[in-house]
Amino acid sequence: MASDTTRFTLSQKHPDLAGLSLDDDHLCCILGSGYRYLWANRKYGLAYGLELNSVHKYTVQDVFSSEYFQQTLQPTLDLCFNGIVQRYKTDHELIGLGLRALDVRYYPVELAGVPERLVAVLISDITKVHEDQQQLRKLAQIVEQSPAPTAVTNLAGKIEYVNPAFERISGYRQSELLGNTPARIQSGYTSKSAYQELWNTITSGQVWTGELQNRRKDGRLYWESEVISPLKDDAGNITHYVAVKQDITSLKQAQQKLSLLAYTDNLTGLQNRNGFSRQLERRIEEHPWNPEGAVVAIDIAGLRDINDVYGYEIGDRLLTQFGQRLSAISENTDLAGRIGGDEFMVLIVPGSGSSLDDCLDSALKTLFPAFEFDGIDIGVKLRVGYTRLGENKRSVEHLLREAERALALHREEPSLPWIAYSERIQKNTDKRLAMTRELRQALAENQLELHFQPKVDLATGTLIACEALLRWNHPKRGLISPGEFIPIAEQSQLIAPIGDWVLRRACQHLREWRDAGLEPVRVAVNVSIVQFQMSDFASRVQTVLDQSEVKPEELALEVTESVFGKESDTLLNQMYKLRDMGVWLSLDDFGTGYSSLLYLNRYPFNEIKIDQGFVFSLLSDSFSQHIVETVIMLAKALDAEVIAEGIESAAIADKLKDMGCYSGQGFFYSMPLEAEDFRWLLEQRSKLPLTAV
Repeated sequence: MASDTTRFTLSQKHPDLAGLSLDDDHLCCILGSGYRYLWANRKYGLAYGLELNSVHKYTVQDVFSSEYFQQTLQPTLDLCFNGIVQRYKTDHELIGLGLRALDVRYYPVELAGVPERLVAVLISDITKVHEDQQQLRKLAQIVEQSPAPTAVTNLAGKIEYVNPAFERISGYRQSELLGNTPARIQSGYTSKSAYQELWNTITSGQVWTGELQNRRKDGRLYWESEVISPLKDDAGNITHYVAVKQDITSLKQAQQKLSLLAYTDNLTGLQNRNGFSRQLERRIEEHPWNPEGAVVAIDIAGLRDINDVYGYEIGDRLLTQFGQRLSAISENTDLAGRIGGDEFMVLIVPGSGSSLDDCLDSALKTLFPAFEFDGIDIGVKLRVGYTRLGENKRSVEHLLREAERALALHREEPSLPWIAYSERIQKNTDKRLAMTRELRQALAENQLELHFQPKVDLATGTLIACEALLRWNHPKRGLISPGEFIPIAEQSQLIAPIGDWVLRRACQHLREWRDAGLEPVRVAVNVSIVQFQMSDFASRVQTVLDQSEVKPEELALEVTESVFGKESDTLLNQMYKLRDMGVWLSLDDFGTGYSSLLYLNRYPFNEIKIDQGFVFSLLSDSFSQHIVETVIMLAKALDAEVIAEGIESAAIADKLKDMGCYSGQGFFYSMPLEAEDFRWLLEQRSKLPLTAV
């Protein structure tokens, strides 16, 4: 959310908004999230009773009635906040002006430095144009004094009369125009077909309304909104044509400025996603469909690391220069765009005698060379995915989506130079979407369940804790492995609600076991980084504990080492809140990811878990043995406990004890058990493994 200072000086901080001034002839304002005013010009403030120095205190709901906001304003504003330009006409009361006919435009605006999408509102009072159209026959008596430029032509289009307002706006005297056609002031930028459509309309006896760009006598261009009507005699025959105009040059300039913001990336000057889509749509409409062409998505891998190491200024300069290189490989600079933070899109059409692979190879040679800033060379890694236009014509959105899916796959398989969209990707996507729908249904219909793998004292085999492991009991496919559906949950933003379900269900089991007179053991729950990144995660854990009447020390949260890859103050604060609550924190899969002793020292882990990959090869691989020894020593230095997972033999258990690790879990002791089977284990308190009894 923008600060108060930003609200007051938005137009000064962002020169792109300089076209919207306090003294603009039109009603202008800028809205942020929650439909709150960030800026308004004087005319808007007067029309709606807002004080400009405190406009940020108001929301749209404060100015308009609830019914009008909900039925008219909110739906169109929401579409604009989602990136779609809106325009509509309405009649509305303005303070001191009464009922006015208004032309309302909403533009989505994305500005560097402002994290949220804004909406720029431009309102034109078009009441006069409407009144002029309705009262055209009466203008004969007052047209000379009219401020609206007015011209009368004969049936051949020769000018017979212009009023003083017409002379002022065109720069021509009446004597210079009489006997000529309006072609005298044409700009040369309006198509012949547009003029033909105008002429066909008025010669058929209908009124033509539209906008034309004309040229003054001194060569300057200007825009007019025009209403051209046929004048008829008493017999209904057309005798003349009357054009009544309004200078809309300032409005067009403001529109062009807002259009630039709506369709252009502010940093690189390339098209943004909306702009690239619009330009590609135009390219497809105006040129034959070329099966050899390709929409190419390119991602700069590791941009965050570049920003962290060299600073955001260097990162921005790199993006700008990368955009310049991308424009150089595009047949048209309008067909190269920055559609995300580090993601770009370009249309490549091979020329005669060259293949698409040749073009891609040449493009990468242009994009790959290191960037030099202040004597520092910075290399980049690129991920590339593309979709060939082929014979099957698709919409622009389909093409972009296909290219992005290929890019996403290249992120997972970076060894290839690029990846092309294919039927295989489509089938995998369809499968993922189908499983996502089924997973949502599974969450709603309680198809998920927890199994529990015992954790034991390696010296005695005594049950000391357990890990809750998620299973999906599909009504048709039976138990589905977490390895199959957890990645899909992470991609589809279901991981957080599923994680919350696991947390609640684990605590419910703890409560049920205690109510049955059993002595529970600590239950460990795997937690996603997504859950930790929510600022209220610790309080949500406390709520679950309170509702289930479970003690904090009976709950353990296991976090994988990948947490350090997204290290943040929010994450650190959440962990310290959980530790202060008494919740046990365990670092899972240590040694397999983003290892950092500095991060380990900062985070309040009670336990470090040795990854099963090292445990499995402990007896046969000296490297694994050294890693296990190092983790054990590191845990002691951090005053944390250590536990091994993946123990599959007595020999491995004995080796771990000899090395100083006294807790563990694995199939040697027990596979993950259904809740009822684990409850039986709690009742019996048998030593593990059971075969040893």
